[in-house]
Amino acid sequence: MKRHLFLLALTILIVVASELQVPAIMPEMARDLGVDTGRIGLLVSFFALGMALGGPVIAYALRHLPPKKALLTVVAAYAIPELLVPLVHDCWWVALMRVLTGCLAGAAVGLSVAYAARLAPSQSKIGEAVSIVLSGIMAGIVIGLPVSHFIASRWNWQATFYVLGAAAFLFFLLSLLTLPDRSAASADDSAQDLRNLRLPRLWSRYLVSFLTIGSAYAAFSYFTPLLEQNAGFSTDATTLILLAYGLCSLVGNLIVGKLADNHAVGVLRFGHALLFVSLGVLAIASESQPLVLTMVLIVGLAGVTMNPPLVTRVVEIGGSGNLVATVHMSVITLGITVGTAVSAGTISAFGDDPAVAMWTGSVFALLAAAALAFQTGRKRSTGPLRLTKQSHEDGQARLEMTWLLVFWKWQWPLL
Repeated sequence: MKRHLFLLALTILIVVASELQVPAIMPEMARDLGVDTGRIGLLVSFFALGMALGGPVIAYALRHLPPKKALLTVVAAYAIPELLVPLVHDCWWVALMRVLTGCLAGAAVGLSVAYAARLAPSQSKIGEAVSIVLSGIMAGIVIGLPVSHFIASRWNWQATFYVLGAAAFLFFLLSLLTLPDRSAASADDSAQDLRNLRLPRLWSRYLVSFLTIGSAYAAFSYFTPLLEQNAGFSTDATTLILLAYGLCSLVGNLIVGKLADNHAVGVLRFGHALLFVSLGVLAIASESQPLVLTMVLIVGLAGVTMNPPLVTRVVEIGGSGNLVATVHMSVITLGITVGTAVSAGTISAFGDDPAVAMWTGSVFALLAAAALAFQTGRKRSTGPLRLTKQSHEDGQARLEMTWLLVFWKWQWPLL
């Protein structure tokens, strides 16, 4: 089973590397396309928007296909716009290709996670299976930026797109030959998958995912200026620290995956506490190199590594269908986008200090812990109160969503 899961992890590595390739080659693309760097930066936003909004649409369209056929269809289609980007010479055509690539990347991640759940030998092993597949995210973070930068500096920026497009086709061929077949979801299962998306309790668990990963990225997106400007690390030292951060994330993800199936809530509570404390220390002591180094590595262990228990809790309520999994990945992508945007707004509002982003991430972690406490506190109700408990859970879930909207309304003027 594990070799199949590592092959699915390769899928996610490829799409994460694709997401990070533009930040690695911005200057070269800007010069060649005759636009400023800010315009090229929009390509990152377009890709993320495609992942968040287009992924679930594609998953819905492919819901009646067997998981192997659905995933291979998406991967083959993904390679096409990736290979077309170097052939166009207008920034807006490139932007269109990046939106399409983002849509297909979002579907590929969601379908890979759903496929991993189907490949798990039992329900109790889903978290471990998903953690192996999601290790592709950590590996993509570790190698995506430096490899794309190396290829662009050695040859040109177009070569990075050719390499990733070819990698996608290679994965397509390997998967065609080696991935096991699983039957397509029945009409009833597909309909249930869609009905599950109407459950307030499912969206309340999505909310915890949104806030947890949003917390990690609200801070991580600004680690480079924090390390260099505040802590005073050199550029080379910062590169090594970020590499160590990625390795900690990779190791932490595998450890958390072992615990996710039986201790999901406990792992999340511990992770939220570590995020809250470590990001708070980063904000307060951003000029102390030993503390900053230590806390950055702790964030690596307890940030995006929370994905496996988040997936486990979603599967408990919504099942492991393609739509539920893909929408979950889209919500996480939105958490990354919103967390980064709120940090950008708070940094601008409070003196252009990257340490402010650490406070933003800490607040997101606190909100995630509070949302989790709302949900787990309900488990005390048992027995004959089941019907009352159901309505209580739905009411609490709606309360949590309202609470997020109030928070967002408060933060919105900062953007």
